Amino acid sequence: MIVAKPKVGTLFSLGLFIAISLAVAIYTASFMIDNSDIAWYQYVIVIILFPLSLGLAAKVIFGYKIIAIGKEKLDITFPTRFKKKSYKIKDIDYWKETQVKTATGTYKELEIQFDDKKQLSLSYQEHTDYPKVVNYLKKKCAKKMRS
Repeated sequence: MIVAKPKVGTLFSLGLFIAISLAVAIYTASFMIDNSDIAWYQYVIVIILFPLSLGLAAKVIFGYKIIAIGKEKLDITFPTRFKKKSYKIKDIDYWKETQVKTATGTYKELEIQFDDKKQLSLSYQEHTDYPKVVNYLKKKCAKKMRS
């Protein structure tokens, strides 16, 4: 069974950004509450950083998924939502791998479309065992590959 989940480095980077953004927003908001002299940029910091960091935190927490593929099936587990979805390999409508060359390297993304029109995306930079998932799909459902 191949298990693909978000890489620890990706989660750490996003968590660090969220923590710093929230800390700056909370510090600025508490400074604004305590003082009567409030600069315009303090409003901008609070108005931008609070929604940005809270929205990103919600996306990271509720978008966390673990994909297990093998034995002719694909299981998608959302641990923070207590939700699990299972598909058989034959339920895949199509799948495609997109590669974009950038200045720092190649960005690879795998998109899987199921018969019920649900879509699953994995990227090489963000998920573990990405090459194994692609090789499994090439073996089991090569006919459904789009380019």
